[in-house]
Amino acid sequence: MANKFLVSVANAILRDANTGEALAVGKANMNSSITLSMQKTEVRGGINNPLLYTYFHDRNAEFKIEQVVFGKELLALNLGSTITNSSYTVVGNEDIVLSSGSGTLSHTALANCSVVMPNGAITTVTPTSGSEIYVSGGGGQKVSAVYTYTATADQVVATSTTPPDVVDLTLIAEVRDETGIIVEYLQVNVPRYQVSGNYTLSLAANGVSNESLDGVALVTTSTDSSADYYFKATWISNTTASIPVTSIAATPSVLTFSYASRPQTSQLNVLGIRGGVYANVNITTSCSYIRSSGCSTLTIGAATGLVTSTSAVKAGDNAMFQITYYDTTSGSLFDSASAVVGA
Repeated sequence: MANKFLVSVANAILRDANTGEALAVGKANMNSSITLSMQKTEVRGGINNPLLYTYFHDRNAEFKIEQVVFGKELLALNLGSTITNSSYTVVGNEDIVLSSGSGTLSHTALANCSVVMPNGAITTVTPTSGSEIYVSGGGGQKVSAVYTYTATADQVVATSTTPPDVVDLTLIAEVRDETGIIVEYLQVNVPRYQVSGNYTLSLAANGVSNESLDGVALVTTSTDSSADYYFKATWISNTTASIPVTSIAATPSVLTFSYASRPQTSQLNVLGIRGGVYANVNITTSCSYIRSSGCSTLTIGAATGLVTSTSAVKAGDNAMFQITYYDTTSGSLFDSASAVVGA
């Protein structure tokens, strides 16, 4: 089997944990990581206190994403707040070149305006008509104006009590073979991802900001008979190639029909044996079937594996069937099954 490599970083998709609605899609990530950890309790006893048993517990699944682009969503998720759009009071700061001490602000000031002179001195002036200012002795100097005005903008509020959000997180990464071709996509889905609330926005004079999202997986209650879980990892093939198997097994190996109940049908099922930690896969519809010997009164579907005991059978009739499956790695794989007609 060819070597496979999990390359670069994963794309991240954040969705509402209840509705499935997309909240954010991250495709400019620097890092994405999954960390599994468990605590253990050692049971020791006897001469020299040997280790008798290890009990593992408190499994933890941590996920972290770091991106180079700046967005509003990660801050909102960490705060457990929504981003609202309305008219808000904001701070304006702009450079103005005065003309005989007069200047015009870009926006209408809500109150007095602080003017920072080139020598560092600060003076307060009251705008006329909301945007016209006059600085006594300002002449034609370039000054910096600081004031408040009203703007329509997006805003998120960092409250003191709101916990960070719980969202549905999906990471999608590329799996490539030795030639560099994408053969699979690894998709890790966390239905209940608890954002940690720890957030750092770093700014640097010689670079761009980056921000991160980290948190842990909360247990999700299974909707079927399987165990509750933290996340599911799925490998999605990038081709139409069949799942590689090393051998096949037809079941049942012997089909028994009743002469008194003719005509009668029975279905052969074929499992592809993958080996190791891989579960077997049903490949019944991917196999071909022939009667290799025996009575023609027992037939088999060439592509279905459905065996029929026809109306013409007699007690004691029997037949052998050959099942063939072609695997791109292992080549042609074979198994056989038989059928017999009883009284």
